[in-house]
Amino acid sequence: MTEVRLPVETFLEETERLVKAGESRGIPLRVCGSVGIYHAIRHDHLASSLYALRNGTEAPRIAFKDLDLAAREKNAAAVYRLFVKDFGFQEDRETNALFGSFRNIYYHPEFQIDVFYDTLRFNHEIPIKDRLMPGVTLPLEDLFLGKVQIHAPPRKDLIDLASFAAAVPLARLDAGYLADFFGDDWGLWYDADLNLTASLKTLGTLPVDFSSEDRDLVRERLAEYQALLHVCPKTRRWEKRRAKGVKELWYEPVDEVR
Repeated sequence: MTEVRLPVETFLEETERLVKAGESRGIPLRVCGSVGIYHAIRHDHLASSLYALRNGTEAPRIAFKDLDLAAREKNAAAVYRLFVKDFGFQEDRETNALFGSFRNIYYHPEFQIDVFYDTLRFNHEIPIKDRLMPGVTLPLEDLFLGKVQIHAPPRKDLIDLASFAAAVPLARLDAGYLADFFGDDWGLWYDADLNLTASLKTLGTLPVDFSSEDRDLVRERLAEYQALLHVCPKTRRWEKRRAKGVKELWYEPVDEVR
């Protein structure tokens, strides 16, 4: 599947239904990725208007590729029973056999579901095993970390960052929690710094109907996040890795699965 084949509100309702179904069976499931970001910012007009540009500026629209869920690896068998036995979804047997300890793929009739266990394993690792708080999505801090850690992201992910910042000023987050990640992992810090700079640059490509006031607001909030990177305390581990710089690979290459 290349895109969710449901109207936006219907898709979000179905997403919430799946989360509630898991909760009723003692299986915490939390939405993450781009859908998690949209769910968190959708009631902010500026942020949702920005998000609609992630697939291009000629015909703004809200669209999703798939649904990312976070869960605990100890519940993997229960997730299988929920999706395959209870709901009748298909599973991607090859992917689930190869990567089952940290990622599963299931097929809802209208969209693909990616389940990430214990850790968001992309170009950097974001542990989420103990972050499945009450609610539909992962906490805002983890939504941000899951997006800002992508190495050399495409434009749509940079727009996601801008839309997130438009709706969520840094003051709403636990800055200490974020600083613990950025101050101990130079590779994550470096990619996050590059990505926030690139997201700032995308503001210059926005259509003319985005006012200078709107652009300035998003610019200021992205700058706040970037300032956190620069002022947060750095560990000895961070300093030692910075000394090596980009002479050694600082991120984990990830091949797209399905």
